[in-house]
Amino acid sequence: MKNKGFLMSTQAVMMSLMLCGGFASCGNDDEDDSIDTKPISLYAGSEKDIQGADSIQSSNKFVAYGKGNVVHAFHVGETTLLVNGKKTISISVLPQYHLYDDPVCNWGCDIDYVKKNQKQGTFSNKSTDELIVYENAGAASVLAYKFKNNKLEAVMAVVSTNHSSEYASFLSERYLMLPYYEGADTYFVGADNLELTSANTVVMLQVYSATQLHTIYVPAKNYSTRSVQDMKDMEKKVESFVEKLRNI
Repeated sequence: MKNKGFLMSTQAVMMSLMLCGGFASCGNDDEDDSIDTKPISLYAGSEKDIQGADSIQSSNKFVAYGKGNVVHAFHVGETTLLVNGKKTISISVLPQYHLYDDPVCNWGCDIDYVKKNQKQGTFSNKSTDELIVYENAGAASVLAYKFKNNKLEAVMAVVSTNHSSEYASFLSERYLMLPYYEGADTYFVGADNLELTSANTVVMLQVYSATQLHTIYVPAKNYSTRSVQDMKDMEKKVESFVEKLRNI
């Protein structure tokens, strides 16, 4: 009787598996097969439902992250999503704001590299070996690159306050921006990663005058030992140089 019972139960299990289409689970596999794995493009700040998704894991949560069956486009960049632990989808997060092309932030590169890759703006022939300047680079009236021993160590953008509201969005699409208070002064400091130790670039935005916004770009690896005062000193040097250009 025991053998007969075992045989019957085995037959029942086999029949169930056959009806499900094999040894894989019935419902989950059918659901996973319906997931569209074509690459996704979203604007920063938007979101999209992934049909058939129970879970979404992102390889870079700074760019995009999942919650339930929804993917949220967080910052400009590219990453991959793992849906239900099985299906992979590539996602590109695009900017909505294009005030100026992202500056060259390949820290440590030489002047020739910047000249080759900075496509926007007019190169100033008054530039030096320590500071090269591009004028009218999109909405940036000035884009200045500072070098030390022919190695890029900082970038500064000068933007009119007429672009204040757009500029905040422009930076927030690309960096995780937070306010920073120093006495009576308020700055906004941002990084291009959720973790500073994994970031490439740190930016500092400040209202320089009634007509100018200044943004300083520096290597993230130096930021832990670089004070805001150091960044402000560098800003003054760049602004002094730019004023000389305007007066020539």
